[in-house]
Amino acid sequence: MQDERQQAGGVPTGEMTAIPVRSSGVLAFVLEVALLCAAGLWAIKVLPLATAWSLVVVLVPLVLLWGLFLSPQGPWRFRWPILPLAAHALFSVGVLALATSGHFWFAAIMAVLTLASGLSTWLKRDVLAADALQQRQARVRPAGRRAAR
Repeated sequence: MQDERQQAGGVPTGEMTAIPVRSSGVLAFVLEVALLCAAGLWAIKVLPLATAWSLVVVLVPLVLLWGLFLSPQGPWRFRWPILPLAAHALFSVGVLALATSGHFWFAAIMAVLTLASGLSTWLKRDVLAADALQQRQARVRPAGRRAAR
């Protein structure tokens, strides 16, 4: 009875999940959050607006662009190899934003993480390219009378 309540309530029951968390996925998430923080710190330091308005002006468009083109569930997600190139370019811009706003230690940490992510992507490029090709081929395309609509 206790296990049923835990499963129904969404509380972890000690079983392994079906999808393993990969270290590169965790690193990408950390860098995405760091990019948002870097953009926010840069906006507060550089823009001559109130703090809240500075954050809104910079973070809202960044979150929208990230959600549309770079997030895993984005409707117009970039494909391989554009996706990692664009992501790492944005992470590098985040490093520059931290450095120009005076947060040199944070910039150094983000630079090291960006380099680690780039190296990981480079080392796994054959596997990632094969996965991307397999996903493209696995897409089911509509067929039949109603496919043209």
